[in-house]
Amino acid sequence: MNTTTKIVIAIVIFSAVLVGGAAYFLAGSSSSKPVLEKTTGAKLETPELSFDFKDIAFGGGIVTHAFPIKNLGDKDLQIANMATSCMCTKVFLKTQSSEGPRAGMKGMSKQNSWTGTLKPGEVGEIVAEFDPAFHGPSGVGPVDRVVSFETNDPDKPYIELSFKGIVKK
Repeated sequence: MNTTTKIVIAIVIFSAVLVGGAAYFLAGSSSSKPVLEKTTGAKLETPELSFDFKDIAFGGGIVTHAFPIKNLGDKDLQIANMATSCMCTKVFLKTQSSEGPRAGMKGMSKQNSWTGTLKPGEVGEIVAEFDPAFHGPSGVGPVDRVVSFETNDPDKPYIELSFKGIVKK
């Protein structure tokens, strides 16, 4: 086999690997993100949009805050596409009967197709979990984080809840 043939074979193999890898990557990153159809009659109440932890001990472990929510409507309220603003934070929906999967930072955590439901009149909580030690010893000082989710409430299709605090050693 001469040098030209070897080069052509190498280019063909490299191209096949490149195209195959791109196809695999694009197929794996295709979003399974739920699309929520707006539903007249689904009505989200979020009485608390922000929370201040004040002082957070660096070595004290994960701290949590539960933001109360309620479906004031006469139709099911769907909640999906939960995300956080940083990898040090997780968020999930908790109802009286179940707990949804924890979601992480948008774009850095695996997107899932999970959708939670609050029946008319049902209450639940959007639970934010923050790990003050995630960023290591240099992660002390003020923190501001956001957790977000989408709903089928036509008046509140996208919600952001925030928390802040001061991580101290």
